Parts: sequence; structure tokens; C-alpha cells
Amino acid sequence: MAIPAEIRTSFEEANRIVQQTFLESDIQAGSQVTPDQLGEAITQFLFVFDKLDNEHGETGPILFDDVNQLGDHAIGFLMDLAYWADRLRLPKSKMDIEKTALGVAHWVIRHEGELRTLEPLVNSLAASANLTQDPDTLKALVQVIGDIIEHAATSIKADLEKHEATRPWRILNFNYAIVATRTQDTALMSKAFDTLGRNLPEDCPAFFEQGLQQAQKASYNPAVREMLQEHFNRWATRH
Repeated sequence: MAIPAEIRTSFEEANRIVQQTFLESDIQAGSQVTPDQLGEAITQFLFVFDKLDNEHGETGPILFDDVNQLGDHAIGFLMDLAYWADRLRLPKSKMDIEKTALGVAHWVIRHEGELRTLEPLVNSLAASANLTQDPDTLKALVQVIGDIIEHAATSIKADLEKHEATRPWRILNFNYAIVATRTQDTALMSKAFDTLGRNLPEDCPAFFEQGLQQAQKASYNPAVREMLQEHFNRWATRH
């Protein structure tokens, strides 16, 4: 199955709640696509993903369809539905819809595609990271964030909007390094820090300064502090 059953079930419930709440509200959609239209489109995409997996296997490229475009359209519709959930004050439904976008991203990655829309993925990953202290869960999240960074579209990796501090690409790379630090696994930290240095060099001096301050807490082991000190020293001397 293209999208895991638990994600599909939570999406169906979130979709139902958003549509019901929208019908009961006095909000006028205007020129915007309505929740029922978005829900129907997303359901169709999930069906197509299943069909393609059944026909071509669950991994590897699919030569007959544009995986990137399918993923981008589906994630875009999910982003629009998450916007409606937010507007209707349904935070749990919004989270479940964004989690579905993460499921779509996994599908794109499995089929060796690239990700062109990051915002709902970044939101979902940040929410998951904030809800856990469990080292194994954090390590799994680090792996997922790393995969998404690796499979981001070339245009996103070019990072042409450096003036925009809240851009998803910047937040994604920060979260990669932050969640890796929370695992206190120095191998994962090393990989995430190298990625941050490659993708956001201008942000590294301030990032490692703040990281070093955080690592003074007793809960951080000496190896973590040492690694952060080393990276801080390296970046502080660059101009």
C-alpha cells in the first residue's frame, strides 16, 4: 500500500472533520477551492499512488508517469486543506493532514523523485519532534529529515530566497541539526552539521553559538558539548 494504513485512516477522519466544520461555518470560500473539492482530489491521488505501486512495485523509478508532478500536486492540495483546517481552528486535523503530506513525500522518495513543496513536511516533522523525547523516535526523525533534504528539488537546494528567514528549506536544515543534537548520537550530529554547513553556511556561526549554550545543560553528555565547541570554533573564525 502506497500510504500506510494508519496515515490513510487519520487523513480520512481529518478530511471528514474539516468538511463537516466547513459546512457548519459561515465562511465563504470565494475563489478558493473548497474542502470537499480538495478532499476528493487527494483521495484520487492516494488511489493513483496505490495503483502505480501495484503495477510497478513500491520502489524504484516509474517511467510512465511524472512522479515529481504527482507528488507536488498531491502535497499542494494537502497544504491547501491544512490551511482550511487551520482557518477552521482544527489543529489536530491540520497535523493529520500534514502527516499525510509526509506519507506522500515518502512515496516520491521511494520512487526516486524530487520534492518541490516543503512547507507541510517541515510542519509535520517539527510537530513530531516536539512531541517526543524518545531517542529511537528522534533518530528515526533524523533519518526522515535527512532523506527529505537529499530529495528536495534542485531549485529549492539553490536557496535563492536567502532574505526570507522563515523559508521551509532553512527551517528544515536547522531542524535536522537540532533533532540530531537531541539524539546525542555524535555520528548523526556530524552528518547533520556537515549538511548545515554545506546548505546554510551564513547561519552556522549563530547556530553553533546557540547550540553550545544549550549543551551546557547537565542532560548533555561531554562528547556532544565537545563536538559543538569544535564546530563553533571552526565557524567563529570564518568571515
